[in-house]
Amino acid sequence: MTAEPGTGFDSFFAREIAPWLEAKEIERQAVLRRTLWRALPVIALGLACFGASSQLIDDEDMRGFALFGSIVVMIFGALMLMAVVKWGRELAEELSAKVFGHFGYVYSPKAPDDLLGPFNRCHLLPGYDRENLEDHVRGQVDGVPFELAEAFLEKRVKRDKRDDYELVFRGLVARYAFPKNFSARTIVRADRGPIFNSLGHAGVDGERVHLEDPRFEERFEVFSDDQVEARYLLTPAFMERLLRLASESDGAFQAAFDGGDLLLAIDGRRGYFSQPSAWKDIRQSDHIRAFVEDIAFIREIAEVLKLDAETRV
Repeated sequence: MTAEPGTGFDSFFAREIAPWLEAKEIERQAVLRRTLWRALPVIALGLACFGASSQLIDDEDMRGFALFGSIVVMIFGALMLMAVVKWGRELAEELSAKVFGHFGYVYSPKAPDDLLGPFNRCHLLPGYDRENLEDHVRGQVDGVPFELAEAFLEKRVKRDKRDDYELVFRGLVARYAFPKNFSARTIVRADRGPIFNSLGHAGVDGERVHLEDPRFEERFEVFSDDQVEARYLLTPAFMERLLRLASESDGAFQAAFDGGDLLLAIDGRRGYFSQPSAWKDIRQSDHIRAFVEDIAFIREIAEVLKLDAETRV
């Protein structure tokens, strides 16, 4: 993925972002110094007390009490470092709003609570027990409304007789307005072989749709409430575009047509919209470059699939 052409981002960066980062770097260093001056002595005191308690206290109960107190002191010192983390989070939110705003998009650090509803109804996401949604972005690409967010989904598992959580999805969930009118629900699921398909498609609405493109059939399984409408949506040209987009995505790719929208779930197993670390010089531009490349993918989806209303797909 490459940065969006014709957006004047380089001049925008030089004019708006670079001076802002210079000022924020001075602020970051002040916050870091202040926090470390407060937190490190507390952590050092806890470590010293822990070492002294281990060596000098003979009474087992008193030693246990002293060791526990030392750990509490160290934890308190470590929590003081959260001031740097909080500052970094606020910086990331402000930077994201500036950069997304340059591309004409509206950014929010949190996504609406009901965002995953359509994706779950279409069985585009694995089963999960805990969710975290962030980096909500909405806007238009060449007149095509869209909405997307990062999703971090975990499923509860048993490990050593205790509950734990296992990552099952980390990627993008996106909704784009689709230029064709349709009323049924058509789901494009990744093909995982006959055994996993039979297990994974239990409860999926509609009947299996067999299409003529052997490459598409090899990569995806399609289910729909309306066989005729599914073929109306998944034309040979559009199947070719979906295959291209899937190959350019950096993760497992699934889609659905539902409620007038095209839904996309991309499990990239990574974080998107890279942010600077509050523990390092934020003037380094690598994170900005990666950030803009991820933003470019928003436009790339609409362009590869030709979702603008004039093409009629």
